Amino acid sequence: MSKSFKKQKGSKNLDIDEAIQKLKNQYREYSEEHGTKIFNLQSFEERYRNALANKIDLNTFLLAEIEVFKELKKKITKPDAEEKKNTAPTYSELADKIIEDNMDKIKGYRFIDFHPDAEEETKHFLGAITEFYYEVWGKINELIRTLGLKGTDDVRLKLENDFTFFAIPARGSYSMAVEDYVLALSRKNPADSDKAAVNFMRFGGILLNNCLRVVKEGLSTFEAMPESANKLRTLERYKDILIKIIEDFRMSAIRGY
Repeated sequence: MSKSFKKQKGSKNLDIDEAIQKLKNQYREYSEEHGTKIFNLQSFEERYRNALANKIDLNTFLLAEIEVFKELKKKITKPDAEEKKNTAPTYSELADKIIEDNMDKIKGYRFIDFHPDAEEETKHFLGAITEFYYEVWGKINELIRTLGLKGTDDVRLKLENDFTFFAIPARGSYSMAVEDYVLALSRKNPADSDKAAVNFMRFGGILLNNCLRVVKEGLSTFEAMPESANKLRTLERYKDILIKIIEDFRMSAIRGY
């Protein structure tokens, strides 16, 4: 019987229902062998209900729960000294700390409050990508264009279209991606809302990672051109900005096209 909780390859934004079910199964398996004092399914289900009731970002919640589950597994394979057990943080405390740390990383990004029921992370994510588009993407696009690399024209056009879909207002006040998300929220169906939030984050993650791939290709070309040292340094700086956004929103494992 397998007892490892594995994330889906290619995305940290797991399907909500599937991720919850996997965690429940893991709790059942481990509690049978190690008891419910450590692996308490009922406590997990209560925390999940509280997360839904308090509109906590479910991607962040699940990532925190998965990380803490890993910590619990370490405790049964490498028990702490007795004196450390008495002062060790509880499961909930560890989960809350991970969620808090993750949220702290994104609070510095622009906040676009496009709907009261939208998850907080999606509002910061929209703000981050919007600012990146207006302040950085155009400069990256121009640098890559000057290289004249084969096939990059189509890729740059695809990226421009994807940025427009995600961040640029279209028919009304917001982009088409935001309008799709808001439409799902208007149905007042929690399952639809959760799925829409996941899809929104996933599309943005794919977009950023596709952009990073193009930037890396450009850097490889500039490195072979000593006369382009200034352009190389500039593109490196833009790459660092892009990577920070990707890492802060935990999008590193999402694959592009």
